[in-house]
Amino acid sequence: MEQQLLHDVQQNVDEILSVLDRVCREQDIPYYLFYGSELGAVRHSGFIPWDDDADVVMFRADYEKLRSWWIQNPVEGYFFQDTQTDPGYRMKITKIRKNNTAFVEPRMQHWDCHHGMFVDIFVLDDYVKNPLLRRIGELITMFDFNASRQYKPDGAAHRILYGITNRVFRGGGIFRWWYGKVFPKLRKDPNMCSDIASFTFKKQYNFRREWLGTPKRLPYDGMMLCCPADTDATLRVCYGDYMTPPPPEKQVSNHPLVYVSTEREYHPGMNIGKEADHG
Repeated sequence: MEQQLLHDVQQNVDEILSVLDRVCREQDIPYYLFYGSELGAVRHSGFIPWDDDADVVMFRADYEKLRSWWIQNPVEGYFFQDTQTDPGYRMKITKIRKNNTAFVEPRMQHWDCHHGMFVDIFVLDDYVKNPLLRRIGELITMFDFNASRQYKPDGAAHRILYGITNRVFRGGGIFRWWYGKVFPKLRKDPNMCSDIASFTFKKQYNFRREWLGTPKRLPYDGMMLCCPADTDATLRVCYGDYMTPPPPEKQVSNHPLVYVSTEREYHPGMNIGKEADHG
């Protein structure tokens, strides 16, 4: 992505962050910059220079409060996107999208849903005490997510595995049964929490609740936004040696794009013309 366009994207995402921060302050809803945005706040006092989206995390009860409020009081110019508010959307991660913009990844370009620039909202759930049951929940979440987007990894063995699980988990019935009937009854560790939706075979995201604690505000692109109380502990879980930037060849966005626009929305099949080159 060319530098000027990246700057424009970051400004639009900052605008969404400022709106989310205002709503959360007015409704007394705690949130935390997390993942790349928390790292950006600590290491750069704003966006990681080559990043193009923002990440926020909330505890489940706080997330549900925000969701309920936003659906009843839609914020003009922005859209609260999940699989219920936008049936064409297939991700487990909620997004706050900005209307009249576009940020379109190849895997989503045929989805009939809102494609505006966004802030991701991740949810921290209770931590299941039993390791086996915890892993079952993590796998159900991962396989359900991959089935919803028909994920097909490289490698014959992995393609066979996901070909099977995509069929088994198609429709979301197993996911709904687990989190509707089983998960609420499992014993939890009240001192821990997990971002279950981000689980992969290579990485688990489990945190002590005290690390998040009372949000502290740090400078972020001229704003003061909420971060975990113990940023060192949470960032070490996510990144290890987080203060050392990656080598120059890896200082690039993780989002391959087919279309970006700061002034009009995207719909599948539209003529995107030269603006497709922005990706």
